[in-house]
Amino acid sequence: MTRRTSAGRPGRALATVPQIPAVQFEHQPELRALMILPTLPPGHMTFPVKDDAFYPHLRRGEFAVVDLADHLPAQGELFLIAYRDPRIECGRTFALCQMMGRTRFRRPGGGWVQQPEAGADPTTCWMARHWIPPADPRDPEAALRSGRVGASEGPFTTEHAAEKLVGRVVGVWEPG
Repeated sequence: MTRRTSAGRPGRALATVPQIPAVQFEHQPELRALMILPTLPPGHMTFPVKDDAFYPHLRRGEFAVVDLADHLPAQGELFLIAYRDPRIECGRTFALCQMMGRTRFRRPGGGWVQQPEAGADPTTCWMARHWIPPADPRDPEAALRSGRVGASEGPFTTEHAAEKLVGRVVGVWEPG
């Protein structure tokens, strides 16, 4: 059998493909977006997960694996961030965060604005979220029920965020 292709040239007829049966969806909570690592790779460290703020990626009681070489902020990625804290002997406190970047406009004298204005340069500013918001941000009651309400820090320039970020979370450590 000969038929015309979309270019008008003769072509072969397509063979009919047998119908593949649909696979029933089954929720598999053991599947993870982060790798489960039985050993700690060189150049990585662990950090204890103290709550379910980043569930289902990280769960309370687990150990996040942090790549110490990767500290450039990336949209939606989880990182370990360091803050100055004079109340602590070492002078630093650490927290897990999700980095969220947006284009904002930096005024020449400092400060950020959301809309373009004369003299303001477009720049990516980063916020460090210490929680992952619920699927529907218009439902504050759902956020309260889930316990997923938290603070955000920022805005940071890309360079400032990179200085504060200790490393990217790349997995979960489960000793083998």
